[in-house]
Amino acid sequence: MTRLIGLMLACMFTTTNAAHAQSPDAAIRRLDSTWTRMYQTHDTTTAMKLYADDVLITASNGTRKDKLAEMGDVRPYPGMTVDYFRSTDVTVRMLGTAAVVTGRLEWRTTSNGQSRDIARRYTAVYKQGGPLGWTITALHIGPAPAS
Repeated sequence: MTRLIGLMLACMFTTTNAAHAQSPDAAIRRLDSTWTRMYQTHDTTTAMKLYADDVLITASNGTRKDKLAEMGDVRPYPGMTVDYFRSTDVTVRMLGTAAVVTGRLEWRTTSNGQSRDIARRYTAVYKQGGPLGWTITALHIGPAPAS
């Protein structure tokens, strides 16, 4: 009888855990949203966890940056607010323990009462591991065609 109860409990917990487990695709999509939100909220703590220590970043102007330089873009700028920062048209391609994400970035900043809308295309490469389950190891941001 004890064995039967134990087996029933094990099945219950396995089913419950399976229901709460995220697929790798869903986890990447969640982190993609976290990634954009951290720029709007200036969340450097999350950025330090999400970016790999050896991340390779190509900015929209073609310059290359490392993790430390990118933290400057996550931090707040005096006199500027980020009204929104979001990704759209997101595609996730799983490649074993890596994922390639492409999409469109859209954000609006306001400085001295002047708003500026910006749109870019991006490709991010995630690898499994790190404190959030996945880390961004490469990021390329480039021009976006008009929507």
